Formats: sequence, structure tokens, C-alpha cells
Amino acid sequence: MTRAPAFIFACHCTDCRQLTAGAFSIGMPVPKEGFAVTAGETRVWTKIADSGKPSHQYWCPICHGWTHTIAELSPGMVIVRATTLDAYEWVRPVAQIFLRSSYPWARLQVPLNYETEFDDTGPLKSAFADSGIRPKIKE
Repeated sequence: MTRAPAFIFACHCTDCRQLTAGAFSIGMPVPKEGFAVTAGETRVWTKIADSGKPSHQYWCPICHGWTHTIAELSPGMVIVRATTLDAYEWVRPVAQIFLRSSYPWARLQVPLNYETEFDDTGPLKSAFADSGIRPKIKE
């Protein structure tokens, strides 16, 4: 990742919970030109998202870790999974989505909360800009 994320969010949807074997996933949308797989290869699993559009989930064939997502609903962006970062101490979500399928004990204290998905990224970008979160980017 050579570009800062537009924002950071936690997703509580059933697919994310299954893919992480946890309560939620952490996503960081970055411009496609700011992302590259730097070692090895990835495999892809494609599903139809709640939007009705394909969502491509990429994972490492060695460790089976979920690395990133490319969703046709968000052209030009790659949703990087925070678990792939070497320096992750700065990662902090400003929003959470799909609360309708969350574990009640796993809800986070974040500025923005959505029962399903967000329609407008403006509030998420503003909350991230105002948060003071400063990503560590490899140049």
C-alpha cells in the first residue's frame, strides 16, 4: 500500500465474519494505483454482494489469509485488509457496517454506524480526516 486509505471501517456481514473466522473484518479502501501484491500470488473467490454486483475476495494460497477485495460497486478502489499490514498500530475504524448481522458484544465505539452498507462515502472520509489517524505508508 503506497497510498493512504480513504477511510477505515469494520464490516459485520456474515461473509466477512466467515472469511475472518472472527466477529468482523477491517477494510481500508485505497486507490488501485496505490496497491500492489509485492510477493507471491493471490487466488480469488468471487461472490455476489448484497448490492447485486460481484465482489472479488483475494487470499494467499500459502497461509490462506484474506488480503484484499475488489468490488465492482467501488471501481478504482481496492479494499485492503488490515491483517496484511506490517505496521498496523495506527489502524482504527471510523465506521462499522452491517450491524444488523453483528454479534451484539462485538459492536465498536465509532463515529458512524450503519445497519447495512453506506451509500455515501463523504461522511466516512470526513470522519477519517478528522480522526487524527495517520497511516504508515511504505514508499
